[in-house]
Amino acid sequence: MKNIQIKNISNNFINKYLLYKNLAINRLYSSNKTKIKKLDHYLWWLTEQKNRRSSLILRNKKPLFISTTDHFKIKNKEFIYSGLLSCVEETNLFDFLTGIKIQNIFLNKQKNSYCFISIHKKNKVLMYHWKYFGYRSLKKNNRLYFQLKKFVNLNQNLNVFYKKV
Repeated sequence: MKNIQIKNISNNFINKYLLYKNLAINRLYSSNKTKIKKLDHYLWWLTEQKNRRSSLILRNKKPLFISTTDHFKIKNKEFIYSGLLSCVEETNLFDFLTGIKIQNIFLNKQKNSYCFISIHKKNKVLMYHWKYFGYRSLKKNNRLYFQLKKFVNLNQNLNVFYKKV
């Protein structure tokens, strides 16, 4: 992973985060397709973002992705819902898989946790790669799915996968 840097995101990144979140590529595969308004983003950032850890993944000091992990507890079980936002409209497969690998290195250190990802059904690239990172399909009738749904917006266009670390 040559020339890759990882930086924690702080509050002074609020406007760049919104810019990246609103990129067409991120909205295409998101549960929310509409552009997020500044005021809504600021309110979310100041209230709900406290349970999220975000890291910027850079190559040669240029932003590639934002790796996000939302942390919450349900009945003494640690849940982590993980996501990846692109910082560029187009990326190559190598950079994409590098971002996923970096994200999974972090997740694999979160012992005794259930890690979840959701993949849009139209995202053909990711639909073929989740199993290589140790994830299993989470069926909608599974108890873990119902628990996760209390905290995460899961619509019918998303497939959900999980792994126990």
